Amino acid sequence: MGKTILVVLVGTEDAGQADAYQVLQQEAAREEARKAGLATEVMLASGFDHLRVVRRRLADATAPAVDAVVVEPSSVSSMGLLLKELKGKTGLVFLNAWSDEVDAYAAGWGAGLPFGTVGLDHAAIGRIQARQIAALLPGGGSVLCITGPLRSSAAAERLQGLKSTLASGVTLYESEAGKWMDTDGILAVESWYALYKTRSFRVDVIAAHADELAMGARRACQAVANAAHRDMLLKAPLLGVDACPAYGRKLVDSGQLTASVLTPATAADAVRGLQRFWQTGRPMPLKALTEPSPYPASSVQS
Repeated sequence: MGKTILVVLVGTEDAGQADAYQVLQQEAAREEARKAGLATEVMLASGFDHLRVVRRRLADATAPAVDAVVVEPSSVSSMGLLLKELKGKTGLVFLNAWSDEVDAYAAGWGAGLPFGTVGLDHAAIGRIQARQIAALLPGGGSVLCITGPLRSSAAAERLQGLKSTLASGVTLYESEAGKWMDTDGILAVESWYALYKTRSFRVDVIAAHADELAMGARRACQAVANAAHRDMLLKAPLLGVDACPAYGRKLVDSGQLTASVLTPATAADAVRGLQRFWQTGRPMPLKALTEPSPYPASSVQS
């Protein structure tokens, strides 16, 4: 009998809203499962709702049994809840997230059940952005960084990678977005500017943790009332992350984004890993990392 994979990604299930990278993840998971002859079901869950969505599907006696859950959690705490709930019941692969609890659960997950993580090297994403900033500001300057929600390991590691590689002559301002969409980028810039609009400041580059956040930041800058501040912010090169073919890559190619970081769809790697496990019995890697790359490649060159 064929295997069934439940894929749960970050988005709003009722409205079907997801960022461009999550759309890429959906498409990649379905295509890889189709090629492997596996059944796949893709669902979206917002915030801390992943556990509810997974529970509801596993409890559905009218649907085929789920052999593995592939999930991109929104936070470390969400990962912990899923680990406790699914141990010994089904296979589990986390996407683009890590916590030390994964190590603790690995040995006793359950005989014959696949278990592992497949993630982007988020620290490498931050390091690439730092190199893009260095290429734009060889003499130093000031950068406004719009981070993703720092409760997620992805955003925290991207910021850590950026800081570890940033040149000593660069001043970094930070503003945390609540989620990953363009509206969250707007709010993050508005929150930061509310604190700095009466101060003397300069922003030479705006670097965001997602292309959507970057475009939201640009919209917020367009709405700044102070003409001098608005002009300065709109002249600042704009950096993003993901460079999805249908969104971020087009923005870079059209000049709306200065550069981005190409992040491959890890959902495809997860499906391939599950297929290998079921065919050969070979355990999945506990922490497999997919390498990002600058887009365009020339963006890290002075």
